[in-house]
Amino acid sequence: MILKYKYHSDSGLLEAYRSYTLAQNNSLSDTIVITSTAPDAERYNYCLEFICYNSKSIPKAQYISPILNYSDGISFAVPNNLTEFRGHVDMQLTGYDPDDNSIVFKSISKNCKAFDVEGSLCVLEKDLNDTPNVFTEVLKQLEDLHNIRKDIIDEAMQKFGAQILNMVAQYKWCKVRFYDNGKLLEEQWVTAGSKLTEPSYTLPARCVVVGGGWYNPATETMWDMDNDTVQESMELALNYMTENVVILDGVVYSFGLNSRSAIYIPEYYDGHKVNAVFDDGCKVPYESVIHFGNNMENFESILSNQNIFGIYFPQNNPYADSISGFLYSKSQEECTLFFAPKLNQTDTIVVMDGCRTIYNFAINSVRGLRKLILPNSLEYLSEKCIVNTDIQTLKLPPNIRYLDERAVYNNFKLKDIIIEGDISGIITDKTFVNEDANGAVIHPTLWVYPQYYANYKERGLVYDIQVIGQEYLDGRYALKGE
Repeated sequence: MILKYKYHSDSGLLEAYRSYTLAQNNSLSDTIVITSTAPDAERYNYCLEFICYNSKSIPKAQYISPILNYSDGISFAVPNNLTEFRGHVDMQLTGYDPDDNSIVFKSISKNCKAFDVEGSLCVLEKDLNDTPNVFTEVLKQLEDLHNIRKDIIDEAMQKFGAQILNMVAQYKWCKVRFYDNGKLLEEQWVTAGSKLTEPSYTLPARCVVVGGGWYNPATETMWDMDNDTVQESMELALNYMTENVVILDGVVYSFGLNSRSAIYIPEYYDGHKVNAVFDDGCKVPYESVIHFGNNMENFESILSNQNIFGIYFPQNNPYADSISGFLYSKSQEECTLFFAPKLNQTDTIVVMDGCRTIYNFAINSVRGLRKLILPNSLEYLSEKCIVNTDIQTLKLPPNIRYLDERAVYNNFKLKDIIIEGDISGIITDKTFVNEDANGAVIHPTLWVYPQYYANYKERGLVYDIQVIGQEYLDGRYALKGE
């Protein structure tokens, strides 16, 4: 038997030409034929999805056809398992884009009855097949309850929604963000006048909470969870410190006693913002890694301390960026390298592109450093900014404009400095120098481009100055006055 259907592409309706009834477990050759009103119906691939129901309208089986093509219609031979249960079979048509197999359209309802199935004399369906599918019944009941709940909520919102919205609008809502060392722990929305619920957190080893735990940078005070109420949106920072750190009037005098450890400095301590490090002999344990708070402003005095192997600021610090252990100023216009890490350091340091200044003692006593790569953006080398390394060759990029005396200092293995630009007017005999304990002064060899050679020689500098390449030796350039 041929079962004919039409798919109306404008409405998405799949319509049977008439009602069809097949015998249960029919072994005859029945074929479904579907035509479409779409002018481009042959462009798509198709499949048919069937749901088999028993005589009590309980879904018993699902079947999906293979990919079908359109040639004067879609033709599909009805398999025997679609007539296994007395009842009826629903059918849905799906169209696919043949290029990427994405679904383009579906018939609008799965409740399109394809055909009925009647029992035959040669087949006696077992009573078990007519019993309800318990799991399906439970799901149906849950769906009914869900729909009833949704209807109740929709009706309530229609009646009372405007009143609820008006009531909510009368409250002032505030957003509170909790941070731990610059990392967002939690975000809470509360009404103005409410107290806060403290979020959960884990302190680093050997650390203790200071002053109740939470610091408000906007008011520069500690937050009292038991008594303070929220009036505006705000941020709170978890305030803790490492044991044995000594702080007086906001100044750090000692970083404690434990070597080879991470040391955390609080934002606020004993009624003062912690914003400075004592610049005359602050005690620092060996191989310390210091974690400052956002209030820290004056810490330059410890950059020269060889015991410090790492310096970090919170991720949300407005002035400094801690990038892979390197500490840079945040300003893109005046980006400065303040500190290069000493821990887990390979034999190469690459200064970030965009950096314009290397600060005093920024690259200091880095163990095993053999190669230092400086960016073309670099303009200023401050005094003793590259100190006590094992580099043997240093290349200075072409845009250097300022050099302090002893900018590159006491790198005793440094033999050669390759200068890509003309800095003859700003270097002195003390710009690149090594001074040992016996008072001996050693200078590296300067390698310059031929066109700048005469400028360096005219200065009468103490350095041995050599020419890069063969151009000068081939007579393409001559000293001034020759």
